[in-house]
Amino acid sequence: MSPSDVTPSATTSHRPATTPARLRAPSPPAEPPTGSLPILASLAPVVGSVALFAITGSPVTLVFAALGPLIAVAGYIDARWTRRRRGRRARAAYDAAAQELEQDIARAHVEEREELRALHPAGRLLGVIDGPDRARWRVPEARRTLVCVGRGETRSAVRVDAGADDDRWEWAARLSEAPVVVEAVEGIGIVGGKVFARAVARSILLQLARQLPPQAAQFSGEPAAPDDRTWAFLEDLPHRAVSDPADPMPGGRPAEPTLVSVVERWEAVGSAAGRSGGRPPTGGVLVALSDTVELIPTRCRHLLVLDTDGQTVLADGTGASTSVPVSPTLLAEAEAEHVVGALTAAALTTGESPTLSSLPTDVAFAQVHPVRGRRPSAGSGWRPDALRVAVGTGVEGVQLLDLGADGPHALVGGTTGSGKSELLITWITALAAQCSPQELSLLLVDCKGGASFQAVETLPHVVGMVTDLEPGAADRVVSSLRAELRHRERVLAGHGARHLLDPVLLLEHRPARLVVVVDEFQALLDASPHLHQVFADLAARGRSLGLHLILCSQRPAAVAADAILANCTLRLSLRVTSRPDSAAILGVPDAAAIPAGTPGRCIVWNGDRRLVFQSAVTTSDDILAVRERWRDAPAPRRPWLDPLPARLALSAVSAIEAGRAGGPERTGVDCPPGEGIVFGLADLPEEQAQRPAVWCPEHDGSLLVLGTGRSGRTTLLDTLEVGARDRFRVERVGQDAEQAWDTVMALSDPLRPTERTLLLVDDVESLLATAGDEHGAALRDALLGLLRDGGRRGISVVLVASRLGGVVHRFSAQLGSTLVLRLADRQDHLVAGAPASCFDPRRPAGRAHWQDSEVQIALAPPSPTSPSSAPGVHRWRPSPARATVIVTRATGAVRAMLQRSTGTERRVRLIEPAAQLFPSAPLAGVAGVESDVLEDDAAIVVLVDPETWLSGRLVVGRDLPPSTAGADLVVHGCSAADFRQVTRSRELPPLLGYASGRAWWWRAGQEAMRVDLLGS
Repeated sequence: MSPSDVTPSATTSHRPATTPARLRAPSPPAEPPTGSLPILASLAPVVGSVALFAITGSPVTLVFAALGPLIAVAGYIDARWTRRRRGRRARAAYDAAAQELEQDIARAHVEEREELRALHPAGRLLGVIDGPDRARWRVPEARRTLVCVGRGETRSAVRVDAGADDDRWEWAARLSEAPVVVEAVEGIGIVGGKVFARAVARSILLQLARQLPPQAAQFSGEPAAPDDRTWAFLEDLPHRAVSDPADPMPGGRPAEPTLVSVVERWEAVGSAAGRSGGRPPTGGVLVALSDTVELIPTRCRHLLVLDTDGQTVLADGTGASTSVPVSPTLLAEAEAEHVVGALTAAALTTGESPTLSSLPTDVAFAQVHPVRGRRPSAGSGWRPDALRVAVGTGVEGVQLLDLGADGPHALVGGTTGSGKSELLITWITALAAQCSPQELSLLLVDCKGGASFQAVETLPHVVGMVTDLEPGAADRVVSSLRAELRHRERVLAGHGARHLLDPVLLLEHRPARLVVVVDEFQALLDASPHLHQVFADLAARGRSLGLHLILCSQRPAAVAADAILANCTLRLSLRVTSRPDSAAILGVPDAAAIPAGTPGRCIVWNGDRRLVFQSAVTTSDDILAVRERWRDAPAPRRPWLDPLPARLALSAVSAIEAGRAGGPERTGVDCPPGEGIVFGLADLPEEQAQRPAVWCPEHDGSLLVLGTGRSGRTTLLDTLEVGARDRFRVERVGQDAEQAWDTVMALSDPLRPTERTLLLVDDVESLLATAGDEHGAALRDALLGLLRDGGRRGISVVLVASRLGGVVHRFSAQLGSTLVLRLADRQDHLVAGAPASCFDPRRPAGRAHWQDSEVQIALAPPSPTSPSSAPGVHRWRPSPARATVIVTRATGAVRAMLQRSTGTERRVRLIEPAAQLFPSAPLAGVAGVESDVLEDDAAIVVLVDPETWLSGRLVVGRDLPPSTAGADLVVHGCSAADFRQVTRSRELPPLLGYASGRAWWWRAGQEAMRVDLLGS
């Protein structure tokens, strides 16, 4: 059959707008010319050789006569072989080019066939297009009534440029197994058996339903008998009914919709009505079915006729063209219902369905879920359908959501302003109205600062509300949920139950269903990405344990992982801004087409079908009614504890410890009774408990406390001091460098009697920096010795520092445990060993991380300062029994002090050798001493600077009195190196503070001692 034999309307009206493919055919090889034997060329040598023989008479010349014919024959044969080789090469090149062209034509036919099938899906292909059908109701108006009636041979857009006499490539202009498309407005008649004709008609009708927008078409069916429901599926199409008024056109005239009618005329009915069938509809599209051509209305130009041999042909009723064999496209009744459902759902979501006009824009909660009245009976919340609640109004009536049957978990999407928060409040209120607090618990996680669930926070079912304003709240939620799952597993295992609703589990032992609602789920994952896997695990294990998740997000495509979606079988989407977000939840992009002016309009997919509804609006009166319904109900068990308080009294923690009746005080190594020091309250969400935080020096070792200023460091030391006072001797050092030196050196003495001692060192970095190089190194070594060996001598150490670095890092190896308060830098927080999740520069004072737990430091009551065991500061006074040499760089200040402090009770003879050694210096006077006072009646004090004393110019008996030979030395205003030079000893003197009167007193054979020289 040639292309001219195909019905014109079946070949030209469906052509795509793309440019036809044009290919060039190779030229066939020309026949090579035939060669001839060169007669003259072969006779010329013969004549020449005869002439030579006649002249020379030599018979040898006659041999040349044979060369001519021989060369001529050889040349002829060679030319023939050459022509054959060239012919074979040309034919091979032609065959290769022809084969490549055939492949190009085949590829072009495949592409064209696929393009045509995509343009005109028919039959079972309509059932495949379920969801993201971009061409649905977007077909250009010129092609809206073109339908595919089957597959057959049509004209192809491929064109091959070939010679006029080259008919080898005529097949390229024919496309086999391509959609055969006709203009439905011209009428289509289907002749054959009922089953065959109705299957073809269903395919044609649903093609028109997919291409004609709901506002632009009406469908009607005329069955063969009144009780025949063959065309009942047309009533479910989203297109307007025949009686619906048409939308007005811009000019004011009503727009005329396309009327699509299907009629049946069966001769087998055996009645006149069956044969005549009445007058067929006029205008629009008519699809007529009959078992004979005579009963098909004459307005049907295109006739699909099933021949007696089983072949179907497409005939032209006008006789303008010949019949064309086709393979008709069929659609079963179940497949047609599936396509109708998809079209109906799409029309509802895109707002093109006339039934959407019946959806109200404002639905009150009391209309769909009245609360006032009798309370549900006891135990009704344990019914399998107890979580089935009304949340709005749909096209089929009240819209119900069932977390139990359609869940166990739900995923909700919706952009800002779509009504997502209002839907959640309605859903939460409906659940609370239906189930008692003993049967249902609600845990609310709001990542918008608490604004979403503030209205329902007071419901008795709510066991906790967490916001993103609380540092570390996300990890705390997850730990509590995991602990709750472990608790429920133990309950089920203890009673031999397989799931929460197992009859073997009595009501009094059955944990309440726990519904966890997370608003702005993507914000939670952005802050803690590791929680994605955790929520996937909760979703996988929650069904049998009664845990249900409602996860809400503005960007579901960014957070919906397969592991979560696999268990979130109940999915809801309000308006979203992108098609991928809608497809991530519903599998179709329809939620992106919800109008922005209809907040609360939602699409729900429960794994079976998609429905559109308008969510109800819940008022404060509705929530109050729910609260009143369960006013007398007992409080539910809380799987979630309140966060640690910002201020906590030590007495409250001690009361918790006393009430535990010998239970474990904390996680980790058990502390012997009476050995630990309670200093705060530890939060243990993984155990659903809050217990006293106890530091046990014997097991935990010495303690390092890290924290910035005003983070609670001093409060912790106060609390430890109060808690340890009855069992330890407490030594506390801090800003007083002299007292710190004396205390640490006294404790470092190996000969010191063993005594349980607690050394509290505040701000160790500043202390070592204040001590200077030599004393700082000695103090650091002493502290290291106490950390290393103090435990054997009953000494425990608590060091307080601002960060783990510098000199503090050297102490860390000897410290058994670390407590981290608020730090200013995140890096310092991580270096200290604390997790990143609990870092917050706004953490309240006293909030710490210790032994994998969050701890709030308790506030101790004011207490008197414990006396220090360190030696005090001695006040120096001149004595007449022994001369004193004061070596100082501040001679003027010391001289003035002696003049002020001496009186009638003490007589001092002041000698300044520098006045005699250096005459230019002013003469020294004697303060308070008369000229006739004897030497043994006064205290002799020699005042000299270090350089003069060390110069060796002073001679006893000449420059100094004889009594100064064994005099005491007082070194003032000098360094430790000056002290060693003056005393000629290797001893490191005690640390001197910044007080101006501090000095070292030294006597041969005795240890240096700190004295107050100026009486400060």
